[in-house]
Amino acid sequence: MAEETSRPSGANKYSVYAQRSVDSTQVNWNEISGQLVKGLDTIRAERQAKKDEIEKATQESIEQLSQVPETGTQEAASLLINATSMSVEAVRTQNNLMKRGLISPKDNMLFMQQQKTGYKSLSAAVKNWDDWAVEARTRLEDPNISSGNLETFTNLQTEALGNLRNKKLWTNPTNGKMQLVTMGKNSKSGLYDVMPDYETRKQDYQDPNTMMDFMKYKNAGVDVNELAKKQTANIAEIVTAERARLTALGGGGGITSIEDFRQLGEFGKDEDGKTITYDMWKKDQIDAMVGTASDKSNLSAAEVLTNSGGYFFAQTESQFKEEHPGISTDRMIKVDMGTGQPVPTMNDAQMKQARKLADVAVESQVSHIVKLTEGKGAQQKQQDTANTTRVKEEEDRNKAYFKDIDKIITAPANEGAAVSQDRLTDMNQQFLNSTNATDQNTKINSIKRGANEIVIDKTVRGVNKPVTVDKFFRDPKTDKLDLKRPLTSKEIARQIYRELIPRGATEKMSFDDFYDSAIKSGMDFTPKMIEDEDGNMIPNKAYGADEDFGTKTQIEKISRYSSNDYTDLNQTKSMALEFEAIPGSEDDSQEKAAPVVLKAFNQGLRNLEKAYGSTLGIKVDSKDESGYTNSITVKYKDPVTEKQTSHTFKYNEDNTKLQSEVDAKINEIIDAYNTSRESGKNTPGGSGGTEEKPDMG
Repeated sequence: MAEETSRPSGANKYSVYAQRSVDSTQVNWNEISGQLVKGLDTIRAERQAKKDEIEKATQESIEQLSQVPETGTQEAASLLINATSMSVEAVRTQNNLMKRGLISPKDNMLFMQQQKTGYKSLSAAVKNWDDWAVEARTRLEDPNISSGNLETFTNLQTEALGNLRNKKLWTNPTNGKMQLVTMGKNSKSGLYDVMPDYETRKQDYQDPNTMMDFMKYKNAGVDVNELAKKQTANIAEIVTAERARLTALGGGGGITSIEDFRQLGEFGKDEDGKTITYDMWKKDQIDAMVGTASDKSNLSAAEVLTNSGGYFFAQTESQFKEEHPGISTDRMIKVDMGTGQPVPTMNDAQMKQARKLADVAVESQVSHIVKLTEGKGAQQKQQDTANTTRVKEEEDRNKAYFKDIDKIITAPANEGAAVSQDRLTDMNQQFLNSTNATDQNTKINSIKRGANEIVIDKTVRGVNKPVTVDKFFRDPKTDKLDLKRPLTSKEIARQIYRELIPRGATEKMSFDDFYDSAIKSGMDFTPKMIEDEDGNMIPNKAYGADEDFGTKTQIEKISRYSSNDYTDLNQTKSMALEFEAIPGSEDDSQEKAAPVVLKAFNQGLRNLEKAYGSTLGIKVDSKDESGYTNSITVKYKDPVTEKQTSHTFKYNEDNTKLQSEVDAKINEIIDAYNTSRESGKNTPGGSGGTEEKPDMG
């Protein structure tokens, strides 16, 4: 075959392809250069468009911020004018920073948006403030409108907007967010130009974006007694049904006391079909009224506390101390105003007190309903007879009270001290059981009778308020006692009777009416001198007003427990018998023993829980273990340490041993609590105060 003459001399078959490959890969720089120029022009145009867009948005923002809306006051107009000037300058500064590359366009746009939003919100709040103020005041003063304490607190925070003379609109330079700041007063210049510390004085800062939300905020008032009425509405049916059941069976009159009702144990079934006890039922009612112990932001609980008169809302401690001087910060309920809704937050002690108030309200309502329902089942008497009986009972009661007052004023020291101790104990119990908010936060600490005065030392809402009753005339000009002008027993009693006689007996009667009632019943004050058989006036041995005495609040110990003593509603079965009836020979005997242990703990610690002011949350678990020795674990809150704890009983089917160990543990808890109260570490209701034993002189 002839060779091709077109192939280059000296070339091989690979060099031809190599040449073609090189030719095909030559770069067209002219074409690429044109594309690059076009791309750069496009980028430049896009950047310029973005710059123009940002510049346009900036100018629009400046124009919007420069527009001052019409306002009702000169102060508001001045504030908004200053605000617009500040906002315009802030927007310009941010725009310059962006042009210099110190901040991103995105951050710049976000800053402008915050400014526009804040200014718009502030303008709306200022323009609507007058109408809002009228509505807020109307809701506060209208008796037909129930406004909550948190609504009132929120309105007071918002109301500060009405005074614009000490306000300054401040812009956060990092994000553009606005804050309306209440400036502090300069002690040297007298001007309001001191910027408050945000962390300690949050109440001085208002976010314009949330002002309108707070101006719209409303919440209904909460009455703990009304809550209790709703939660106990079905009690009457339970009492009526139980009476009818027992009567039909020939078991007597059914429920005859509130204590019988508490021991009834017929309050429905839980999810597992177990009988709900009174304490379990009551806990559920309290949970529904004021939330569980862990629900620290429960609005109803916060309202109940503030309604009691001893607790107050505040954003910071500085605000609380300024608005409530002399009151412990323990009574502060912190409110977060960082969003459009005020959010209260309570601590453990405050939730405990709220639940205690709810407990008292439920107990009071239950007692009322049980007595009322009982009355329906009794034989009806004629109305006039009932009224006569009631009047006689009131007269006898008033006579007894007045006799006690007389002895405190006139009796020898030993007798006067004993009666004072009785009145002190009775009054403190009345305060504890009262539904009146002030009474619930009142305690009489001591009663002392001296030569010139009788002093009743009281604590009201955590503040010591002693009451001094003069035994001699006090000159109003010199405020000094005239020891030559002793007051009569009646004059002394007029000063003292409301302090030592329950509100229920005194609120319906004046002192004169009270005195007349006692006189009609044959009661009068003990005279200093009496007439002997010969008609001569001689000293009365029963009169000892000149003798001094003193008595203090007494701690009543919680009685120790024995399962042998406790009986059920029908007085037929002791807890000891229930322990004895546990079928110890069965495989699941520990599961049948557990409910008996739980019942024993509930019954044994019932009085302790009442003194403590809250449930211990007793729970019992059982466990099947090897070696024929099973375990029953009781979990509860220790009333001394107030920490969750537990105790495990080893159950080997010896019921007598289990009963003994349960009794011993219950009494160990009771003894520790009694010791703690005596030392002042733990007092009834968790008050944290100190109660002392009687001092008879």
